Amino acid sequence: MSGSDGSKEQEAPEVQPSSASTTSTGSRRELKLKKRRRRNALIGSGLGVLALASAATYLSLGTVDVPQAPRSHSSVDKVDPCDGFDSLEVGCSLEFKHSSTVPRDGLISQSPSSGFHLFKPEGPVKLVYSSGPAQSKFPDIIRQDYKSSLKDLYAIGVEVGEVKTVEKDDLGPNRVVSASLKPGETVKNGTKVNLEVSAETVELEDLKGRTREQAQLDLEKLGLDPEFIEESSPEPAGTVIAQNPGPEKVAKGSKVTVKVAKAEEIKSLKIPEVVGLKESEAQGLIASAGFTNIAVVKVESSKVTEALVSSVVPGEGRTVRSDSNVVIVVSIPETK
Repeated sequence: MSGSDGSKEQEAPEVQPSSASTTSTGSRRELKLKKRRRRNALIGSGLGVLALASAATYLSLGTVDVPQAPRSHSSVDKVDPCDGFDSLEVGCSLEFKHSSTVPRDGLISQSPSSGFHLFKPEGPVKLVYSSGPAQSKFPDIIRQDYKSSLKDLYAIGVEVGEVKTVEKDDLGPNRVVSASLKPGETVKNGTKVNLEVSAETVELEDLKGRTREQAQLDLEKLGLDPEFIEESSPEPAGTVIAQNPGPEKVAKGSKVTVKVAKAEEIKSLKIPEVVGLKESEAQGLIASAGFTNIAVVKVESSKVTEALVSSVVPGEGRTVRSDSNVVIVVSIPETK
């Protein structure tokens, strides 16, 4: 190419990259790759450590093999079927449901089932037991043994309300005489039924004259329920003076009211003036004064023409205990 002055312009020579520059660039690339690989390795190892730590923490909480729950359990049982699970620290919930296929108190379900490998935090175990069918036909329990009838009623969820004992000699003792529900009647679970049951009878003896302690022992041996009432009486304190019912055949478990002589309070009393009075008048005055142990002695005398009180022992005006014996002496005309 020619310049304006006619001379040739020289072209700039092409610069070739030196080997030193090429080597420097490659080294920087490799360094970056190494740093990247190192960083990725550190991140990966860190994640691995965290995963292992999490797994270790989870496993450290422990695992258990779920045991088998009791096959039956009643709501009135003292033993809680959850006790076996609570002791393993997995927890347990208990529930009762109606079931027409599983008998009352039977285990309907267990979740998780026995043998399941359970981590402790995954609890609780849920247990479901049967409370019997939702509704049933009332069974015919008339003339049936009372205890046996209770089992039949329990199985269908029928509760027993009032139980009245009645005398029914042709059935024998402890038999169902009547029920407030009819056989075949549809009843819901939880329904109550009242029953009449034939009573076992015992022969009640005459208790008069026995001590309170002996009467109580004799009645309890017969299966009777004694009730004692104290009442004033000239009989010794604590002695049976009456009873209701009297000597007869009664139902076992019946109440027997027993009256016993009351222990009188001891007081200091004064003997009234009764000399010169008739026997009946003297007795009335002494009894009115509070004395209960009164006796009369009659003696013949030539000095009287009619029966009159001639003396009293202890003497008139004396102060003595209320339980003292008071003797009235009555003089009567001599017999010719």
